[in-house]
Amino acid sequence: SSTTPGSRATSRPRQRPLAGLQYQVPHPTQLGLSEAQKRVLDLEKSLQFLQQQHSETLVKLHEEIEHLKRENKDLHYKLIMNQKPQKKGSMSTSSFQSNKSISNSTVSAAASQVPSGREPKAKSCP
Repeated sequence: SSTTPGSRATSRPRQRPLAGLQYQVPHPTQLGLSEAQKRVLDLEKSLQFLQQQHSETLVKLHEEIEHLKRENKDLHYKLIMNQKPQKKGSMSTSSFQSNKSISNSTVSAAASQVPSGREPKAKSCP
């Protein structure tokens, strides 16, 4: 019984390739070459199409990259320009709104302490 499944397994793969070979073998010079030529032409057309699609995709991607770079520069510029007034405005606005009892001299003294505390650290690092 073990020989029968093995022979079936070997006979089936042999039959399938032989059937394929028998289909192509009767006219190897005419049908084989024409089918191969058709296949080559089809593959060449497919390759050209894919190369064209690839080229167009690359062009579009480069255009999108340039657009995103410009947009990034614009947003970066806006962010920088908006941060400076907001820092000044938010510090003065928050100091006046939340700390109405604190005088301007106390606020300026606190502000002067922050940079002086940072300067020695920056000088000591290098």
